[in-house]
Amino acid sequence: MHDARIHECNRKAEQPGHYILYWMQASLRGRSNLALDFAVAAANRRGLPLAAVFCLQDSYLSASKIQYKHLLSGLAEAQADLAEKGIALSIFKGTPEHIIPYLAQQAALTVLDTGYLRHQRAWRTKVAELTPCRTVWVESNLVIPVETASPKEEWSAYTLRRKITPLLDDFIDMATEEVPRHSSLGIDLLPNRSDLTPLSLQDILQNPPGIDPRRMDEQVLSEPPGHRNAIARFRHFVSEQIDTYDNDRNDPLLDGTSRMSGALHFGFVSPLELVAILQKDLGLNRLSACPHPGTAAYLEELITRRELAINFCYYNNDYDSPDCLPEWAQKTLREGNLHPRPRIYGLESLEMAQTDDPYWNAAQNQMIRTGYMHGYMRMYWGKQLLAWTGDYEQAMRFAILLNDQYSLDGRDPNGYAGIAWCFGKHDRPWQGRPIYGTVRYMNAGGLRRKFDADAYAAAYN
Repeated sequence: MHDARIHECNRKAEQPGHYILYWMQASLRGRSNLALDFAVAAANRRGLPLAAVFCLQDSYLSASKIQYKHLLSGLAEAQADLAEKGIALSIFKGTPEHIIPYLAQQAALTVLDTGYLRHQRAWRTKVAELTPCRTVWVESNLVIPVETASPKEEWSAYTLRRKITPLLDDFIDMATEEVPRHSSLGIDLLPNRSDLTPLSLQDILQNPPGIDPRRMDEQVLSEPPGHRNAIARFRHFVSEQIDTYDNDRNDPLLDGTSRMSGALHFGFVSPLELVAILQKDLGLNRLSACPHPGTAAYLEELITRRELAINFCYYNNDYDSPDCLPEWAQKTLREGNLHPRPRIYGLESLEMAQTDDPYWNAAQNQMIRTGYMHGYMRMYWGKQLLAWTGDYEQAMRFAILLNDQYSLDGRDPNGYAGIAWCFGKHDRPWQGRPIYGTVRYMNAGGLRRKFDADAYAAAYN
């Protein structure tokens, strides 16, 4: 593992303890997990067992019951995989800053993976402050560590690509899958605490937490949760679809994408494992000079575009607000707010897909019914909201709310960056238009030129 992935969270020393504590948060898998590898190596170095913990909250942003159930089902697979290695994964209900520091009282070292959103960074900081022992953060869910890739927020994919391309071949770190020499199965993490009780995943799955949006009963997720199913789907994509990915990915009628966004969001898979599969199955020697058009296009999405979104959320605390937009976009959209709208739709009409645009309605219905919206349609979907709401601030709020509630990969840097792009983020000024100003414009005619938009509308309306 490259040293740049490992970060000291506090200046405290390791202490005598009964176990090494691993707080699993963003890497919900028992395999191909560099944070887990680091924790196992530390446990074996100290001659201690490794105990893993997940903190479950009753409400997480706008996550629905179905999204919680998806997470918990994948977590159950991770729990079983860890048990095979002699690692107990305990689930506690509550916030990390209350649970982890208490469990760390008996730990020699605390190890964590983490996400890059505002509240996840705050959790990490607070937990490190409150734990009595050394606390280490390991980046296991991206190819190039975020601060290694760039020390600042990047302007566009072009500027980030120039920085990370020379690094790619040096950062394909693979998990060793080392097993602890001492088992933590059966260890009581709370010998003197009766108010904290480990939860049964099977019990929680019977009545998962989360909200119930108006149309949630229509959603049926076709993507089974967990590491094994995600890897099986990806291997099928590599063997059957990746050769035509560069052409097929922008046609919503084709199953031309890997559909890994949900698995990456929940941490069921690591992009490093996906890259390793590509290298092995396709015989790639160097990622920085990939000769296959389809694979090169996929690597651009998996690494450059995804890690641009992470860079955006890591360095810009306003990622879910119009304040995240570049000044030129804010200026032109403020001017666009003064332009009359041909029609205004309220949130309920939008949620119910009751607009006069059959293509937008189809995209909204696809997201609600499947938990997934094709990326090209998501761009069109977001941009239409600019013309249908009172101002661009409300348009962005509606887009984030609907995406976070219904999309399987909502509440994620990719989602926030994708929505912000609709309003000018990571883009440049274009020809001026009413309402949009110089923000890039999309219309139904463009959809019809790109693919059979009427067939797409018929499929979901």
